[in-house]
Amino acid sequence: MRYPVLIVSLLALCACVAWPQEPPPPAGDAAPNASLDKPRPDSEGIYFAVPGVIPPVVIERAPVEYPSDAADSAVEGVTVLKLVVTEEGAATDIQVISSHGDAFDQAAIDALKRCKFDPATVNGKPVPIHVFARVRFFAGRRETYPRILSQRGLGAGPGGFSTNRFDKPPVVTYLAPAVFSEKARRAKYQGVVLVSTVIDEQGNPTDIKVVRSVGMGLDEKAIESVRKSRFLPAMKDGKPVAAQITIEVNFRLY
Repeated sequence: MRYPVLIVSLLALCACVAWPQEPPPPAGDAAPNASLDKPRPDSEGIYFAVPGVIPPVVIERAPVEYPSDAADSAVEGVTVLKLVVTEEGAATDIQVISSHGDAFDQAAIDALKRCKFDPATVNGKPVPIHVFARVRFFAGRRETYPRILSQRGLGAGPGGFSTNRFDKPPVVTYLAPAVFSEKARRAKYQGVVLVSTVIDEQGNPTDIKVVRSVGMGLDEKAIESVRKSRFLPAMKDGKPVAAQITIEVNFRLY
C-alpha cells in the first residue's frame, strides 16, 4: 500500500509537550527521484524530507512573544510559515503561507529566527532542508512555540518516489503528554526517540514503531504518547488520506 509521506517533529519536554512543517517545491521543481540511499536536493541544493534524509531536531526553542497591542478578541489563531533549516542549524528564507495578521506573523518569524537546530543529515553530513512551521496563538496568551512539521508528500514507487503532495497535512488535535520512565528519571537520563506511525483516514495513529531508540524505558513512553494522541487526517483533493509520519519525542530534564 502506498502512503503519502510526512515527517512531523514533536518536541516533548517531560510531562508537557511542545509541538514544534517542508514546503512544496517551487513551480517547475520536480520531486527528487531518489532511492532510499541517495536522496537528491532540488536545483538550489536544498533537500526535502524523504527516506534517507534524517530530519532536523530543535535543540533550542524560542518562545513566541505575543503582540502587546493586539486586542484580546483577536489573539487566538494560527500562522503557518515555510522556511529552510540550514546545515548550520539556522532558520532562513522564512515566508508566511497562512497569515494570522502582520503583527502575529512577525512574532512567529522572530521566534523561528531565535530557534536553534541540530541540522538535517544525509549519510551523516549536515544538509539544508525545506520545512513548514506552525505557530498557534492562544486566547489566554499562554506560552507558545514554533512547531516544526517537515513535509514532502510522496508515495513510494518502484525505483524511487513519485510526487503526491497533500493539500493539507495531518493536524494534531490532541497531543498526549510524554512522561519520563521511573528508571530514566532516577538516572537523570535524557534522549530523543523517533517513532514512525501511519495516521489513517480517521486520524488515528496506527502501525507505531520506534525507529531511533534511547532505551531506559523512554521508547515505551514515547510509543504510549503517540498512541494516545489524535490527529485530523491528511487531505488530498478534499478527501482524507493515510499518511506515514515520523514523530520525534525529546525527553529533557529541567
